Amino acid sequence: MALVAMNQLLEKAHEQSYAVGGFNVFNFETMGAVIEVAEELKAPVILGLPERLFKFVDVDLLGVAMVRAANRSSVPIAIHLDHSHSYEGVMRAIRWGFTSIMFDGSSLEYDENLKRTKEIAKVAHALGISVEGELSGKNGAELTKEQVADFVEKTRVDAIAIGVGADHGGDGDERRLHKMREIKAVAGVPFVLHGFSKVGLRSQSYKPYIEAGVSKINVATDMSAAAAATLKEELKKHPESNYIHLMTEVKKGVKESVRRYMIGFGSFAKI
Repeated sequence: MALVAMNQLLEKAHEQSYAVGGFNVFNFETMGAVIEVAEELKAPVILGLPERLFKFVDVDLLGVAMVRAANRSSVPIAIHLDHSHSYEGVMRAIRWGFTSIMFDGSSLEYDENLKRTKEIAKVAHALGISVEGELSGKNGAELTKEQVADFVEKTRVDAIAIGVGADHGGDGDERRLHKMREIKAVAGVPFVLHGFSKVGLRSQSYKPYIEAGVSKINVATDMSAAAAATLKEELKKHPESNYIHLMTEVKKGVKESVRRYMIGFGSFAKI
């Protein structure tokens, strides 16, 4: 199956009413954990690398490794630059061979966000790369369906993260879902939820969001928390453990977290 563009995965997810997990990885162990679970469950997946990680790890090495791992996989994988705020970050991801770019201009004024996202989308689309944008209401103002429709039409993004409450996901109340359904009617592209694992939503909570237009759900915080919790527990039980043993156990903990999300999103057995 190998490396694919994100829009291919999201189109199928939208048609069949499930969500593809966008899992942000931060080293070789977490990358391997996500791919192994995806192959086990026969699930399409999006591997993400956030731009903020650039200053903490050798992303030139990790980025290329992500692309190579996807090409060797038995399931379709999109490799995604998450929450990029700079042209430099976008260009690096393009050089690595990423198939998806998110430009996060949500902190900018509307016109500037639209301008920069449009420029990036023009370059990315010419190379067959999918683009995710982000749009939020400014200064406490609520995002309108007219703004989203205008943004999507002018930027030509393939997917969009919209701020309709804290962490995009919020607590799943009907007001947020109603707002998303209203915007979905005019948006014309799949929605993306960020910060979903932070609020601890149960598997039965995903379905209303998927029905409201969400085809990609990002997971990062919970994976990191699972890794840390597993490491602490293992050291508590076996303080003499060596690094190789610890990383093996951490990988198992991350896999359990990833498996739970993929099953909850309904993306298993889709290959």
